Amino acid sequence: MRTTVDIDDDVLHAVREIARQRKLATGKVISGLLRQALTERTADGRDDQEAPNGVAGFRPFTGRHTPVTNDRTDRLRDEEGV
Repeated sequence: MRTTVDIDDDVLHAVREIARQRKLATGKVISGLLRQALTERTADGRDDQEAPNGVAGFRPFTGRHTPVTNDRTDRLRDEEGV
């Protein structure tokens, strides 16, 4: 089904990177990620929304609004000389 949604630029960039790596259509990746988020449960069987410490018992770090991509990782490795 086709529809129009407003997706933040950083999220769309990350999804496109996943699609490129997996050689899939962007829409397929978005559908898969949404399906996973809507159906995933924590290790103890509770929905993620019920988990007291975030996802699977871990609190996520505060976002920096910059997706982590292979290009960014490579650039940081080059800068650090790793």
